Amino acid sequence: MSEDSELIALIDIIYAAVLDGDIWPTVLAKLADATGALTTIIATMDRRTDTFTFISRRADTFTFISRRADTFTFISRRADTFAFISRRADPDLEASYRNYWAFHNPLWDNATALTAGEVFSLDTLMPRQDFVKTPVFNEWWKQADYSLAMLGANLPVEDRVSSLICVVNARGNDALTSEETRVFETAARHVSRAVRVHRQLWKLDLMNGATPERFQSLRQGAILVDAAAKVLFANAPARAVLDTGDGLVLKGGCLASTDGADTLQRLIASCARAVGPLSGPLGGELDVRRGPNRLCLHVTVTPLRSKEPAAGIPWLGLHPPAAIVTVVDPETGRRQLAQNLHSRFGLTGAETGLAAEILKGDGRAAAARRRGISVATARAQLSSIFEKTGTHRQAELVRLLLELAD
Repeated sequence: MSEDSELIALIDIIYAAVLDGDIWPTVLAKLADATGALTTIIATMDRRTDTFTFISRRADTFTFISRRADTFTFISRRADTFAFISRRADPDLEASYRNYWAFHNPLWDNATALTAGEVFSLDTLMPRQDFVKTPVFNEWWKQADYSLAMLGANLPVEDRVSSLICVVNARGNDALTSEETRVFETAARHVSRAVRVHRQLWKLDLMNGATPERFQSLRQGAILVDAAAKVLFANAPARAVLDTGDGLVLKGGCLASTDGADTLQRLIASCARAVGPLSGPLGGELDVRRGPNRLCLHVTVTPLRSKEPAAGIPWLGLHPPAAIVTVVDPETGRRQLAQNLHSRFGLTGAETGLAAEILKGDGRAAAARRRGISVATARAQLSSIFEKTGTHRQAELVRLLLELAD
């Protein structure tokens, strides 16, 4: 097979992997063959979560390693997330990189600072004479039989996830030929496009399974999240709550409460175990405080029950949904009532505020106290409300308000 034919075959299998994720290790094997590299890797650092994923292809054997007995798609590590698919690697070296060196490699931060699609070499990231003095080079890189001949490119990802593809030559082969560079640059462009399409197709499949139409029809806020609290979908009421930035917010694409507590994240993380029959406390409820004089949001975290959970793509930072978070804003009904009173009867803002307090049923004096006005002012406003609404007694007004609230 000619070099160009080999490259065309490589590009074909890259796009085949978009529709079949199991083909990606084969893509790496073909890329290593086409460039003559010792190792090809797709690696991902996910700083949103504390999970670690690792998929390895060694020679003609595909292996998947999990550190948790109940985990089938990712390995848990209480640190930032690092995941990679590799070919032709030693299991012990993989383990040491997985557990330590992934987080102590100066090349990583330098590489992820570059734009997606930009091809780089080791020399682009730092001078060779500096790199050979680093602990990662002396204690890991050399043991892996890697040379200083490396080519890489960042892949398109989102939020606090960074991903790259790279090839590394064997030790003693510290130079890359122009042909090897050409093949990698060409392949990297297509891998970048394929990854972008793969992510979009994964999200479309996810949304088809999540029936967003039902989410949108809910009156309360509904948010679909993965185990790391990354928001996968939010309906209009939920987006309205998030847009205020008070109570619930997005931090790096992940759902969080503005009070600084981690209760919400812990409830969501507990839902990751909801595969098959439920066991143990999963999800739960909490009230999320907001700013002064505002009512708390009532939040419920419910695990998604599934005998066959959606497949994630950890090395692209894509994890299946784990929970539905519903949000009830008690002030929403009050705002709708105020709008109805204003549009139908022409009540002022002060009058609609008093009417909402009257609806609580504990009397005019208590309503005035909560509004911060005198009883005399409340009496005057109430008289105006009676006149505009055509009611004559407080009980009659409450019945009208209940009808409008419904």
